[in-house]
Amino acid sequence: MEKNYILSVCGRQNVDGSTDKIELETSASYVKRNGNRYISYKEYDPDAPLKHYRTTVKVTPDNVVTVIKGGEESHQLILEKGERHKCNYNTPFGILTLGVYTEDVNIKLDDNGGELTVKYSIDIQSELASLNELTLKIKEAKNNVHSINIPE
Repeated sequence: MEKNYILSVCGRQNVDGSTDKIELETSASYVKRNGNRYISYKEYDPDAPLKHYRTTVKVTPDNVVTVIKGGEESHQLILEKGERHKCNYNTPFGILTLGVYTEDVNIKLDDNGGELTVKYSIDIQSELASLNELTLKIKEAKNNVHSINIPE
């Protein structure tokens, strides 16, 4: 039987001294395959509630975190402590190449869930664009099944 999980996402972004914070809680899948852990969930566009895209976070045994986002603005961020990776970010206006430097990766995941925190910066043409922190907390959902009676 497949387990249901609840994912809490907290993203902080600092651009030119101004901090923005995004938080969401959603259902997610959480699996371990070939030694890697995968957290996958849907994100919805607040301006178009019927529109969504899938985000998958891959965590390898050697603590490399890859965030793969689908949809119109798809991208793949490779987050590896002490390393800078170039990543393509698709936008409606074309592809933007970003530099992503990972300052810290803290992974406390096991077969039941756990927590992942990554601190990283993004640069565009070697100019600092933002400082970022991403925290994911995943736990097994309580299996409370509610029935709803719909009148015929």
